[in-house]
Amino acid sequence: MADFGCGFEESFPQEEEPLEERSLNLLKDSKIDQAFAEAKAKKKGGKKHKVKWMRRPMVMPEAILEFLDEDLRENAIRYLSNFLIEKREEDPCNYNRAGFLLYFSCGTMPTLLQEVVSFYRKMSEQALNVRSIKRLANVLTLFQCIASNNGTRQKFVDACIPDYLIPLIQFDCTIDVYDNIRAISLSVIGILCQAGEPFVIDWAIRSDVAELCHTILATASELNKVIAMHILEAIMRDNFGISYICNPSCQLLIGLMQTWDNLVNLLSVDQDFSPRLLFHIIRCYILLCSNERGCDIVVQGIPVALTNGTFCDMIEEFPIIGGLLVQLLLYVDKVNEETLPERRVCMLLLQKDACTNDLCSPDSVPSPKTPCRSIDLGKNSLSELPFEKNESNMSF
Repeated sequence: MADFGCGFEESFPQEEEPLEERSLNLLKDSKIDQAFAEAKAKKKGGKKHKVKWMRRPMVMPEAILEFLDEDLRENAIRYLSNFLIEKREEDPCNYNRAGFLLYFSCGTMPTLLQEVVSFYRKMSEQALNVRSIKRLANVLTLFQCIASNNGTRQKFVDACIPDYLIPLIQFDCTIDVYDNIRAISLSVIGILCQAGEPFVIDWAIRSDVAELCHTILATASELNKVIAMHILEAIMRDNFGISYICNPSCQLLIGLMQTWDNLVNLLSVDQDFSPRLLFHIIRCYILLCSNERGCDIVVQGIPVALTNGTFCDMIEEFPIIGGLLVQLLLYVDKVNEETLPERRVCMLLLQKDACTNDLCSPDSVPSPKTPCRSIDLGKNSLSELPFEKNESNMSF
């Protein structure tokens, strides 16, 4: 069995990896989000540091076995969590294997749930500290691994384990690093929902996840808002999900439209704040257009800033946003020469009749106009997306 007590400090990174790498990497289209974030960091003169990971690999079964020893548990969970973050892209087979080992090994899931319940106790006693927050963040990273595994996802949901994450997301904590917990908890739900499996969407609706995301959009940090938008998109891509959100008896859609309007107005004033947030808001508007009531509400409530050319500068820097925006405006019949840069409007309108596929693949298109630039952003890689390479602005 591995000895975590000897040379432990040398094995672990001395700095935390960026939160976005821990919370966004397993979500579809996360490379797009990261590209927007990198452009923003470059514009501000920021630099993305690469973490130096541990040099000695650990056999996963040995690490998981040490979860059962309370004295070794914290180090074992941290070791395996960091190892999985490093390996999930370069060694997906081993990452997938870890999900099976974590879920089906004897006593592991009760032990991880015990960590969550212990954290609840500290929440109620107002005894949270940075160490306890980082410890739970490592547990949630293991939940990400289980949620992303096709063989454990349904068992994970059927066992109601994701329900334990909702109080963590709703909890209001004054400690800055607690935002890590909220973001990683949201990303576990996002990983579950992005598979589009009916049982997950059904669980999300029964658990009021869409309402939770609405609250996050109104109150949380920019990263949490982006992850919440990922979840809402995943729900709206499902027929049952879009029907639930657009149901006249459900007031959620009205609230979402108001919140999105506020965010678009904020972005129109400070366009450097979050281009990726605008990207996701426009995609949600497009998804709503696949539903008759949703389309009517979008037509009536689309923010003026999206129709009057306010975001022309942002579109010049991020052409993919322009492609989405003109598609949305064609749906709601509000495209004009002031909306986008003139050269781009001419090009897109000329291509209108040649397009046959829809960006978000709605079942029906309420507008008689056909989207002029169709891209399946749920499947394509970043290299296939229509970013314009411009070294003066950014590079991908």
